[in-house]
Amino acid sequence: MTDVLDFVRGKTFIRCDKALPSYLVLIPLIYLRYHFAAAWGKAKDIDSYLLRSSLTGVFGGTPDQLIDDLVKDMNERKAFDLPEVFGVIRSKNRSLELTEDRFWDMGYGSDNIHLLFNLWYREFNYTPAYDANLPQVDHIFPQSLLRKVKKANPSTGKKDMLRYREPDRNQLANCMLLTAKENGAGGKSDTSPEEWFVGERSEASYLRRHLIPTDPSLWKLDRFDDFIVERKKLIREKFKFLLVPEQLGAALDTA
Repeated sequence: MTDVLDFVRGKTFIRCDKALPSYLVLIPLIYLRYHFAAAWGKAKDIDSYLLRSSLTGVFGGTPDQLIDDLVKDMNERKAFDLPEVFGVIRSKNRSLELTEDRFWDMGYGSDNIHLLFNLWYREFNYTPAYDANLPQVDHIFPQSLLRKVKKANPSTGKKDMLRYREPDRNQLANCMLLTAKENGAGGKSDTSPEEWFVGERSEASYLRRHLIPTDPSLWKLDRFDDFIVERKKLIREKFKFLLVPEQLGAALDTA
């Protein structure tokens, strides 16, 4: 098992435990390594297996039969064959297609956000010796500011209702990854984006790393909705290799 973990951390985009929503995805790999060491050394496309299986949650629920079938397939082939592995997964009516609905569900606190950020932020140190130095998921528009924005109550006409509820505040398009130092004491904390993206943080390289729209007017609190629309375009473009159209995803799910 330790050899598999070393391989995953050293040879794939996954660099920490937080990036694995379920360790069950590793069981077929551990079986292969233990029983067919030579095949393990020649295995290809393990990145794709880990990414698709984890992002789409195929090992959720009760995956015992799926694991048994994957192990059986590897035992018969004495090898790791990605198309065959994916075929076994789909034969159990488990979808490997990442639709936009699933993708945008990966917001603050979701099981998959660190997996996505491991893929997104390749330069970040996700394995510090001290856990308190782990990168932190930050709300670009702080929750404390968004909670202050009110809308009219249809019953009374008074502006006493939250305009942005938890799903709005925690959505992926309002999240970015910061180092512990950036987000710690004296760091970003509840700083608004128009105050945060100044100096070096307003430079193109910093904004590009975090996929931040470059128009400073979008960093103002009253432009939050417009900011989300524009940032979604940037995120969607970066991860378009993962996404399938909703109609195709639905067709594949029922095929």
